[in-house]
Amino acid sequence: MKKLYKEIFELHQGMIAGVIVTVVKTEGSGPSKTGTKMIVYSSGETLGTVGGGTIEMLAIERAKSIFKTEGNELVKYDLDDDTNGQKTNMICGGNATLFYEYFAPKNHIYIFGAGHIGKELVYHLKDLDYFITVIDNRKDVLEGIDGADKKIFGKFKDALSDHDVLPNSYFIIATYEHNYDSIVLNKIYKSDWKPKYIGMVSSRNKKEIIYNKLRSKVSNPDLSYCYLPVGLDIGGTTPAEIAISIISEIQTIRYGKKIVHLRDK
Repeated sequence: MKKLYKEIFELHQGMIAGVIVTVVKTEGSGPSKTGTKMIVYSSGETLGTVGGGTIEMLAIERAKSIFKTEGNELVKYDLDDDTNGQKTNMICGGNATLFYEYFAPKNHIYIFGAGHIGKELVYHLKDLDYFITVIDNRKDVLEGIDGADKKIFGKFKDALSDHDVLPNSYFIIATYEHNYDSIVLNKIYKSDWKPKYIGMVSSRNKKEIIYNKLRSKVSNPDLSYCYLPVGLDIGGTTPAEIAISIISEIQTIRYGKKIVHLRDK
């Protein structure tokens, strides 16, 4: 039960995608009990129960279809031979009403580096629809970050596992050493994370050095979603200005926009 509610909390936080199926009403006899819950994940895996048997099998199939429609539904199931709800071919008697609640994951951003730029990134991202994870190997610096959804203290290379990362996530590399930047980039490309965007704080001179190191570790890396140096050329050199240029670039990628002045639309 504790694990179920922990997963429900993560759904509400936008950490994972899933459908919560809740028995909201029962009439007559049957396996379902009012208030029982089950989570169905996009993979088809489940946690919890809404009674087992045929009704649970139907609930799982219905939940899996909701990943396509991304909407909530209220469905009444017959547990006998009358015609008040969806047929189940069960003979328990009575009926059960299930509520399907869809939760989409937020856009996840992983920021490597909790320094000045990392801090400004979190400050400007925290009110947008992103789940923000900050990684750093300096505990005191990481503790100074305010507004992140998750903070990970540890080695940059080992901080994230495949289980931690959702496909189509955004990665920003802004560590305090070039070597760490390269290590993180190599890690992302060696992992099966399918990033939507990778941005690295870098000079143009550093770009080729970093890319050559990557090519020595990864054969023919796809650099189409890698932005190095990171950010739009909107001017400014302070950490806050750099953060704004990075977030502006991410927004154009997220919404598939080209750089167009509003006055010219």
